[in-house]
Amino acid sequence: MNAHIPHPGLKVLHVAQTAQGGVGSYLEEIMPAQAALYGADCVRAVLPAEHAAAFPGLLPKWLETFPAGAGRAAGTLRMAFVALRAVRRWRPQVVHLHSTFAGAALRPLLWLWGGAPAVIYCAHGWAFERRGAPAHLRVFRWLERGLSRLCRQVVCVSRMDYDRGRQAGIRGAKMTVVRNGIVDRAPAVARRVSPWPGPGLKVLFVGRLDPQKGVDVLLAAMRELGGRASALIVGCAVAEGDAPLDLPANVAAMGWLAREDIESLYAGADVLAMPSRWEGLPMVALEAMRAGLTVVAARVGGIPEAVEHGVTGLLVDPDSPTQLAAALASLDEHSRRRLGAHGRRRYEERFQVARVVGELDTLYRAQAAP
Repeated sequence: MNAHIPHPGLKVLHVAQTAQGGVGSYLEEIMPAQAALYGADCVRAVLPAEHAAAFPGLLPKWLETFPAGAGRAAGTLRMAFVALRAVRRWRPQVVHLHSTFAGAALRPLLWLWGGAPAVIYCAHGWAFERRGAPAHLRVFRWLERGLSRLCRQVVCVSRMDYDRGRQAGIRGAKMTVVRNGIVDRAPAVARRVSPWPGPGLKVLFVGRLDPQKGVDVLLAAMRELGGRASALIVGCAVAEGDAPLDLPANVAAMGWLAREDIESLYAGADVLAMPSRWEGLPMVALEAMRAGLTVVAARVGGIPEAVEHGVTGLLVDPDSPTQLAAALASLDEHSRRRLGAHGRRRYEERFQVARVVGELDTLYRAQAAP
């Protein structure tokens, strides 16, 4: 970011229909750095009130909140109302929309708005990359292709997202790759009392308990491993409701935890498991690499751009509990230390938040120019 001239007074409004999981973490990483670059009163975010408390790094003065309530449609309408009100009253030069529902609701409305700000959209992983009926995925591709014409630029969090966007018919010139990054922090200290439910390899899972994240794949792998490993599951379901998990004896679920508690678990774990079915570039993988924790992940989305097989972690096929169990079982202490150290160096070289904020600043200034 030192290579970028501060741009005091540039007002940036972020908007998200949900902030649980990666989007909230993304905002908590970049907004303090943007406030330092543009001025403390020049960044704001519209997001659900129920989610804001999970991200203490987002100052109350930055937030315009709305009640998420029951049902995605109602929450999206409330989000759109609060965002348009903020645009009218606060007059930002840039509106940065995050994820599918904010992008679908607000790109047409802001395009119709006279004198609208520069609208930037980030899908954080395309909706058409999800598992679903082919007809539904074709609709998502058609929507993203059409809506891309109603904003100034589309941010892709990985090169894979860019390539998938091109395949869906979005013009390359309309997209910019800005890979995710996070703030560096001193390593946390593991708690003295281990919360892992059994002996063996200490496996950690952090994320939404929705089909996308593949927690069912991890549970099946843990059944195969038996007494050779135990796992902690951190997170709750978001998209699919909060049905109880069928946990084997060597797995415990902890729900959502505060950031400092998760960082303590990174310090105490042997490996982070990410058996996702689709991804953009997950923040959790970067957090584990920052902590020097080995990552075993599915070979999907932008994950291979951070986790290089055999160098900074291990990659397996999605939907393969047997491959996941074998990869976990293959990790002795020496290999975990080696992969974790290389992951930490990869984080330092490529995934610092200063680089993200600098690249976004270049994009904002180019698109907000009169």
